[in-house]
Amino acid sequence: MAQRWGHEALMLILRRILLIIVVVFSAWRMLSFGISEYYLGRASEGDVSAVVDRALAWNRRHPDALYRKSQTVEEEDPIGSSNLLKRSFAENPSSSYPLLVLADRAKNTGDRDQADALIEIGAELMPANPPIQIFAGNYWARVGNVGAAMTYWSQALAASREASGKLFPFLLELAEEPPILGFFRSLAESPPSWWEYFFRYTTRHARDLETVRTLYTFRRAAEDTPLTREERNHYTRRLMREGKITEAYSVWMNGLDEGELAYLGMINNPSFEIEPTNTGFDWHFNKTDRVTVATATTAGVEGRKALYLVFKRREKPYRHVYQPLLLDAGTYRVAGKVYVDSLDSPGGLKWVVLCWPPMPKALGESERFLGLSKWREFSFQVRVPKDCTAQEIRLVSAGTYEFEHKMTGSVWFDAMSMRKVSTPRAVATLSQLEGRALVSRGDRYVRAHEGIKLKQGTRLIVMENGRAVIRYEDGCVQELLSDKILTVDPAACVSAR
Repeated sequence: MAQRWGHEALMLILRRILLIIVVVFSAWRMLSFGISEYYLGRASEGDVSAVVDRALAWNRRHPDALYRKSQTVEEEDPIGSSNLLKRSFAENPSSSYPLLVLADRAKNTGDRDQADALIEIGAELMPANPPIQIFAGNYWARVGNVGAAMTYWSQALAASREASGKLFPFLLELAEEPPILGFFRSLAESPPSWWEYFFRYTTRHARDLETVRTLYTFRRAAEDTPLTREERNHYTRRLMREGKITEAYSVWMNGLDEGELAYLGMINNPSFEIEPTNTGFDWHFNKTDRVTVATATTAGVEGRKALYLVFKRREKPYRHVYQPLLLDAGTYRVAGKVYVDSLDSPGGLKWVVLCWPPMPKALGESERFLGLSKWREFSFQVRVPKDCTAQEIRLVSAGTYEFEHKMTGSVWFDAMSMRKVSTPRAVATLSQLEGRALVSRGDRYVRAHEGIKLKQGTRLIVMENGRAVIRYEDGCVQELLSDKILTVDPAACVSAR
C-alpha cells in the first residue's frame, strides 16, 4: 500500500514539474516575443540594424525581426537576405510582405514566372489589405498587364476608402490616356462599390471633358446597373462648368422620375411642391447664417407648399436661393405670388434673372419686396439676347449701400412661372416618335405624341433612347436622336431627305 501511494505521489510531482516547465517556457516565449516587439518598435530610433539584432537575440524566430533584418543586409548579402525572407514567411505564413519582396527580386533577376506566382499568392493571402493589393496592382502595371493591375487596385479601394487618396489620382492619369481608357469599360459596366466616388473625383479633376464623357457613356451602356442620380449630378455639374448647358440639362432631366417630370417647366418646380434637391436645374437653397429657408404651408398657398424665408437680424447681402435656367433668345414674362409677413429692411428682396458667363448681367428684375402685404401677384419681363447661353433666376437682397441689406422678418413666394411673351403659329408636326419626348407648353413641359402641332419657338426634348422626326410646313424634315433638345424653327431645319 505504501509503495502504491509513493508511486502516485511521484507521478503527481512529475506532472507538476512538467506543468511548471511548460508555463515557464510559455512565459519565456511570451517575454522574449514581447521584448523583441519592444525593440522592433524602436527600430526607427538610431541604428536600425542594431535594434533588429537585439530583437533577434531575444527571439531568433520573430517573423518581423527576420523581415527587417533581410532589408538591412540586402545590399551586402542578397542571398542571405532572401533566406531571411523565406524564414520570416515560414514563421508567419499569413503575412504576404516577404513574398512580395521576393517577387520583386525575382522580377529584377528575370524570373518572371516565379515573380508572377509569388505576387498572386501574396495577394490572395491578404485580400482585404489595401497596401498589399496596391503593391500587387503596381507590379502588374509595371509589367504591362493593366487589366490585372485594375483588378488588384479595385480590391484595395473596396477594402478601404483611404486607398482612394493614393489611387484616384493615378487612375485618373490612366483614364486620360486614350489607349488605356478602354480598360475602364468593364468597371463602369459592372461598377464596384468605389466607382461613384471615383467618377465624382474625375468630374472635378479631369483635364479633358472627353475623359469624363467617355466614362459616363460606359456607365450608360450598363444594362444591369443603371446610372445613379448622383452620377448624373456629378456629370451635370462638370458640363455646366464647361458651358455645355444644353447637354447638362438633358443629362439632369433624364434622371428625373415621373413625379418630378410633372413639375418640369421653364422654371422647374415653380410652386415648390416637391422638396428641392440642390442639384442641376432644380432650386438651390444655400445655407447661410441668420436665414432659414424651407418649403412650408400657410393659408393662401395654391398647392400644398410655398417658399418660406425667415431673416433674423441679417446684416449681409443675401443671394442664396437660385435656379439655373435653359432659355432661348427672346422676351419672357416672369410671374409669381408673394406674401410679405412683416419684412423689416431698407432694401428688401427682389427676383433677378441673370446671364452667365463670364460676368453676371441682369436681364430683368422684379419689384422690391418689404414691409407687410397679403398674398398678391407680381411680374416682370426678361429679355434674353442671342449670345446668352446660360441663365439663372435668383432671389437677392436689394440695395446699393451696406445698410440696405439689413433684414428681419419673413416672406413667402408661390406659383412662380416663366413664359415667352410672343404667341407664334404652328409651323411643324411631330410625325414620328420612338420612346419618350417632352414639348414645352407655356411655362411647362408636357408629354409629346405623334401628330402634335409644334409652334415656332417650341422646345422639343427627346429623352434617352428616343427618336423623333419633325415635318415642317415647307416640307423640310428634321430628325432628332436620343438626348437632343430642339427649338422649333423652319429657318434652322436641315432636311433629312
